[in-house]
Amino acid sequence: MNKILILFLIFSSTLVQASVDKDLCPTLNLGIQKSEATPVVKVAPEYPKSTGRYLPACVIVSFELKEKPGSEGKVLIPSNIKIESATMEVWKEPMKVAVSKWVYLSKNVEYRGRQYVDYRLQLANP
Repeated sequence: MNKILILFLIFSSTLVQASVDKDLCPTLNLGIQKSEATPVVKVAPEYPKSTGRYLPACVIVSFELKEKPGSEGKVLIPSNIKIESATMEVWKEPMKVAVSKWVYLSKNVEYRGRQYVDYRLQLANP
């Protein structure tokens, strides 16, 4: 009986976590496509300095990709970065700073126009 209870608890906690992760980011109709490009350098946002519980959270960020000066067109960086939505206000500026440091290789990017990513900030699993 104890084994069945333990399995049930594990299964139900997995379902709860899956629904939390799925519902974390709102569905927005931005009229732009979700980014399919993968940055070769992806800097994580700094944790807010003020006290409080800020995880889990979601930030939806839009940007355009432009050539990095001096890279002869081989490297792209985000420009015109805009926070479209954030589940917590404290993540807006750290996320904007982090995305500004992302780096893409132009050979891996098909679309450079306005696009967005939904960035999920989670508690680390112990």
